[in-house]
Amino acid sequence: PVTKWVIVYHGIDEMIKGKGYSIRPPQIFDLNTPQIWQGEFIGVPNNGDVIGPEAVAEKLTFFGNPYPSAIYADQFIYDNSANIYGTLYFWTHNSLPILNGNVYSYGANDYAIYNLSGDITVGSLVGTGAPTPGNQTPPSGYIGAGQGFFARAKTDQRAVFTNSMRVSGRNSQFFKSTAREIEKHRVWLNLTNIDGAFKQLLIAYVTGATNLWDNNYDAVSMDAHPNIDFYSINEAKKLVIQGREIPFISSDTIPLGYRSAIEGEFTIAIDRTDGNLNNQTIYLQDNVTKTLHNLKSGGYKFTTAKGVFQQRFVIRYTDPSVTLGNDDFTGTDRNVYVSVKDKSIKLQATADEEKLQETAVYDVGGKLLYHKKGIDGKEWIITNLHSGPQVLLVKITLDNGKTFTRKVIFN
Repeated sequence: PVTKWVIVYHGIDEMIKGKGYSIRPPQIFDLNTPQIWQGEFIGVPNNGDVIGPEAVAEKLTFFGNPYPSAIYADQFIYDNSANIYGTLYFWTHNSLPILNGNVYSYGANDYAIYNLSGDITVGSLVGTGAPTPGNQTPPSGYIGAGQGFFARAKTDQRAVFTNSMRVSGRNSQFFKSTAREIEKHRVWLNLTNIDGAFKQLLIAYVTGATNLWDNNYDAVSMDAHPNIDFYSINEAKKLVIQGREIPFISSDTIPLGYRSAIEGEFTIAIDRTDGNLNNQTIYLQDNVTKTLHNLKSGGYKFTTAKGVFQQRFVIRYTDPSVTLGNDDFTGTDRNVYVSVKDKSIKLQATADEEKLQETAVYDVGGKLLYHKKGIDGKEWIITNLHSGPQVLLVKITLDNGKTFTRKVIFN
């Protein structure tokens, strides 16, 4: 493998199967006038197993789909999961090159990103402001014939292409259904300003993901945009794609962070949703202005100074002033009893024909500390709760669907 671009001459050097290539049109083309140059692949179409290019652990590898058909991106990720991290980077050619001294270069913010959670785009891929005709569709699960893409290697072992990844058609775009049917509930969020700054992130509740770091479902921000970065935060990582576990729980909360080299007004808004999130209220909590904004009603405008802000925003799906209630610290009624002793929380269903079905424990900030489904009993004891002395909120759901919330002092 090499650490810089190597020139390969058209008509002289033979292309290597499975290796990625960036094709440049003739030098006589005008840099500032978009034109289509029709590239041509000459040779016998490839079939069967194809070994990918040499790899170096923890370095990006440049791949190219070697087949005359599209391939499923998901299948490529699944089949090579032992040797690559499951995030694929597609160069969109979304902006013109920048002159640095005597050299033109392209920004890494021109990469659209795809993994098993879904995709994010770089903005202005359609309509006015998209300088490269025919290449504006974001990645959607297929990799067209000849399409190049990057993935980061886990090991020094080469990835492999196989016929099982191939699919007929789907060559009209170089970037929906997936190789395997999985459950997905997703929200895409955009950070923008009136001058055209754009950064997108994805939060995806998807089969196979966990609430910890997942190689195939999470993607770290490249932080390559000169003016802004926008990401969710998990395990101190800045994620432009964050996979979360199924089932979706409305009590979940997701911290958001951003970087801005610009002072002034920005907007955080929903780009789109799917799955259960189509009908789910999505709130943006601003910890600076103490505002809870329903993003389904429109974007949230805010003013920022220059800098990096890691603790200002939180995505949540419930209004804590409503869902957490104002019950007494401990209590009984005809349905449930909650008590605390020796760092254990005891729950009891007191009515004869009712059982405990589900419980969740939160701190007063709304952070989920514990969750248990399928209790199906009259009594449940929560032990080994990782919490210091504090007020906690215990939410209880009975098998008849009734829900109760109790505050307890945990010590």
